[in-house]
Amino acid sequence: MRAADAATIRNGTPSEELMENAAAAIVAAIAAAYPDWRRVAVVCGPGNNGGDGLAVARLLTGRGVRVTLFTLADPERYGGDPATNLARARAMGLSPVSLAARGGFSALSRALEDADGVVDALFGTGLARPLAGAARRAVRAISGAARPVVAADVPSGLASDSGAPPGESVRANLTVALGAPKPCHLLPPASDRCGRVVVADIGIPRGELERRARRFWLAEPGDVGTLLPPRPLDSHKGDFGRLAVIAGSRGKAGAAALAARGALRGGAGLVTVFCAGAIENSIVGALPEAMTFALPERDGALAEEGAPLLLRRLDDFDAAVLGPGLGTAAGTVKLLEAVLSRARIPVVVDADGLNAFANRPGFFARRAGATILTPHPGEAGRLLGLKVRDIQGDRLGAARGLARRARAVAVLKGAHTLVAAPTGEVAANPTGTPLLATAGSGDVLAGLVGALLAAGLAPREAAVAGAWLHGAAAERLAPSLGDAGLLAHEVADAVPRVRAALQRGGGRDA
Repeated sequence: MRAADAATIRNGTPSEELMENAAAAIVAAIAAAYPDWRRVAVVCGPGNNGGDGLAVARLLTGRGVRVTLFTLADPERYGGDPATNLARARAMGLSPVSLAARGGFSALSRALEDADGVVDALFGTGLARPLAGAARRAVRAISGAARPVVAADVPSGLASDSGAPPGESVRANLTVALGAPKPCHLLPPASDRCGRVVVADIGIPRGELERRARRFWLAEPGDVGTLLPPRPLDSHKGDFGRLAVIAGSRGKAGAAALAARGALRGGAGLVTVFCAGAIENSIVGALPEAMTFALPERDGALAEEGAPLLLRRLDDFDAAVLGPGLGTAAGTVKLLEAVLSRARIPVVVDADGLNAFANRPGFFARRAGATILTPHPGEAGRLLGLKVRDIQGDRLGAARGLARRARAVAVLKGAHTLVAAPTGEVAANPTGTPLLATAGSGDVLAGLVGALLAAGLAPREAAVAGAWLHGAAAERLAPSLGDAGLLAHEVADAVPRVRAALQRGGGRDA
């Protein structure tokens, strides 16, 4: 962002104009989210983020809002654009109260108690260390006021480039990301402190941003919609991919059925479930639209003896999904090793297909065909030999590390699922809700990604599109279900409507 900002200024846009645009965007976001605010406390830091806050205070005052303005340090120490905006604020009749002066924090406490809301403009993208002294005290005052908080660009106290907060921070209700989202907006636990994030155009050309965003980017509806072209009128089922789903065991037939359902709802033309004979009838009863093929089994799980037959049959398919509900019996693991090492078709590996290779991510790197891995944090930890807290503490690094070691596309599931390529490029998925924290939702995702892979999408594109559609389908159900009670098959069944809305240019909504 600093480089894009500097390039924009070099190319003729005054820095003062960018700051004014940022302030106008923040004020517009406040007006949209909190139209009833009449008394607002604005707390400004010493740098350009504080300059944004000074401009916000002036613009709010011009709208008839009663603003109480605070600066972390002596306001006379401002220079450059912030100093210009301080003078303009004073010309509007605003008198900033310095928190460095005697009685400053007492005045802040009174203002927060009286305010409808707070604008946090203390620190922006430049912070990389824990707050201390007056800055930490100001953050604690804002947090303790129990008032809605709108953060300018980054909630103060967060490091913009990381999901791990370095120390105490503001917990915002709304964050206005200036120019583009930052890693902290997308990576938990920092993202949990950002509230709802809106991205504001402040006049930095999109080309300047895109040139600097190749390694980490946010998937948008347009990115996904272009991957899903309308189907010709004379299409037939063979045109849209033949997908093999190798899944299920006694007691876990539902995982196989859900993966197949996700694939069919994702547009696969033909889906065949390869499973233990003990569960074949269960799958047919749950999903008659899918075909089944029984393989040799032992105690209700796939046996190693089925590998040669399965490999011959896979020659007739465009892609495969391996793992949901398979279990990790020794014979099943041997079958998986044989299939993954010898089959050349693209595969999606999920659930027990991942657990079978704990501490062995390099096994996937030896495959002749393309591979997509879809772990949740626990499965990623088992693959990499790390604890879940290590994965969650550096989700970006974990996704990149797994993709590099496995030479595969890694889909690290969770809030803002990350899709990492072996090159180090990562896409963050913005869709989803807590509804997806339910049994079977990952099986549906694996089938959905498999369908897109079988239809001819490249592995990274199939993973990005599948994660986006999966999350958006859950969002469609949230108005009626809230945040709990979802049945995984409902996500699969909502996918076609999300896809149709995308093709009509309607984003996530039908």
